[in-house]
Amino acid sequence: MSDLIIYKDLLIDLFNLSDADIHSIRHENQNGKTLIFVTLVSHPFDCPSCGNSHIKIKGYVDKTITHSALTDRSCIIRYRARRYICSVCGTTYYERNPFVFNRMKISIFTVQRILEDLKSYHETFSSVARRYHISPTSVISIFEHHVNIPRRPLPRHLNFDEVYAFRSEHSKYACVLLDHDDQVPIDILPSRRLDYLKDYFFKIPLEERRKVEMCCFDTYDPYRTICQKAFPDAIMVVDHFHVIQELNRHLTQIRIAAMKRVHRQREIAKKEITHDQEAHKDFRRYDRQYYVLKKFNWLLFKKEDDPKYFSEAAEAKYNVKFQKEMDYKDLLDEILKSDEELKEAYQLKNEVTYFYEHATVGTALEKLNTLIQWFLNARSQNFRIFAKTLMKWKKEIINSFIVLKQEYYIDADTGEEKLQEKKMTNAIIENKNAIIKCVKKNANGYTNWERFRNRIMYVLDPKATYSLYPIQNENKVAKPCS
Repeated sequence: MSDLIIYKDLLIDLFNLSDADIHSIRHENQNGKTLIFVTLVSHPFDCPSCGNSHIKIKGYVDKTITHSALTDRSCIIRYRARRYICSVCGTTYYERNPFVFNRMKISIFTVQRILEDLKSYHETFSSVARRYHISPTSVISIFEHHVNIPRRPLPRHLNFDEVYAFRSEHSKYACVLLDHDDQVPIDILPSRRLDYLKDYFFKIPLEERRKVEMCCFDTYDPYRTICQKAFPDAIMVVDHFHVIQELNRHLTQIRIAAMKRVHRQREIAKKEITHDQEAHKDFRRYDRQYYVLKKFNWLLFKKEDDPKYFSEAAEAKYNVKFQKEMDYKDLLDEILKSDEELKEAYQLKNEVTYFYEHATVGTALEKLNTLIQWFLNARSQNFRIFAKTLMKWKKEIINSFIVLKQEYYIDADTGEEKLQEKKMTNAIIENKNAIIKCVKKNANGYTNWERFRNRIMYVLDPKATYSLYPIQNENKVAKPCS
């Protein structure tokens, strides 16, 4: 099959033409580019101004159209367009152009492929531009003229979170609103500040806001405040992930303080080695403690019953520093022996983990009060501060145990059918935030908020789509060129 037949079939298939529509076609290869020269059969239509059918051809105008059906090289359509003139009113107009939208120089097919590619968060305007042999500016223009994702209606279960993705005059954090059940974004806001959130939500009718039954957020005060004011019927939940995250930050600070104490003792012993044999033993002990605190501190954040690290069958390896076979349980024991305050902190951390795994909405209050007392009595000032966090958010923490629904699933390891209770968390939104950060990183940042928001909404919502015709405004769409 000749190239000419291939290109002719390509035009017929992609632009809804027939063989009878093409008057002439030829192609050339110039400097690595494919040029397709085409003239369509004349299909005159009545004057768009007066409706007169008595028209004639005034002349021809050559139009250059970027058509990237061939992504391995640039492909250009040179379309010889007829220009008609009305014999009654003198209006001139072009024949209908099946290749492009009005005032565009990129084929409809190419526009469609660009918009489909931009659905992937891995893609950038620049990467898509390179694929279709056009400029990034052209890709941006296509995106902005075809994609406009509005706010979705407020859901029953609403997640709040922020992501450091777009620094603007409003805030350095973007606020992400997510439908917990459908796992799609409701909206992306340029600020998480209370005044901005008030202005945003109070523009939404109260009838719609009353449909929100539960709100889930982290320990950022304005989220609780706006939910109390904007969603009077909603139950508020603090995401357990963020509670654990704050606990781990305090644990890290305790570990660092312990490591500094050990380091000071190690340095003192080091200076005394030449004068005192016992100092040599002290140095070796402190050196090992410093070693495990620095190199294996991540073990403090693993669950104490995690079979991957602490099972009886865990593999032991020879450790040069200790000069013996050791597994992860042995290394963790050495960490805990190094500092009593750190040991207590680790045990309390495990109590919080156990609390979230085993408490119910009926037992959570009693168990949480016990936890608070333990933390208030802790050696570390850090954990006494954390106790105040638990007290401040007590009601919202207890609400996090409310079960939304129960569902069965198949355990991947055992093949057994197990019952799982679904509760309100921000786990879903954290995954979405990772995608948002990826979009930003791949593009080396955004400077236009509306473009950034539109792209995120377009990427995160599988059902979000583009308008095939360019969007002129909220109520009008452009038509194919005529």
